[in-house]
Amino acid sequence: MNRFYEDLMRQMEQECEQSEEILRRYFHSMSAPQHFWEPQADVYETREAVKVKFELAGVRADTIHVELSGDSRALIVRGVREDERNEAVDRILFHQMEIYLGPFERVVALPPNAEIDRDLVEATYRDGFLLITLPKRSGPRVTQISVRA
Repeated sequence: MNRFYEDLMRQMEQECEQSEEILRRYFHSMSAPQHFWEPQADVYETREAVKVKFELAGVRADTIHVELSGDSRALIVRGVREDERNEAVDRILFHQMEIYLGPFERVVALPPNAEIDRDLVEATYRDGFLLITLPKRSGPRVTQISVRA
């Protein structure tokens, strides 16, 4: 009989932890409405360019905005991952929540020694990954970068 109560208590603890995580995410989204989650990113160099790859599964290309800072030392990516409306209506109970939804923003520092050719920067979005190629060279000014799907 004692084992039953231990299992019951363990299950209740797990459910409380899950509820706490859901509430933490909810209140975090209220306190920071500009962005709720940050996508994962890889930054690496080739001989010709600095490349930054973001994991953005489920984000529509038309919601992605990419910006290169004026000093070419930071890359800013903003967007929104939205829930499927028809899928959301059918849900009655969550058992696990790990996929973040809503607005996001990620600022990535670029290597300090790489001089970027701002006029040749490209961004492509395919299979849930955004790849930004920043050819090496020079130039200090803010550049808007269009994203093609």
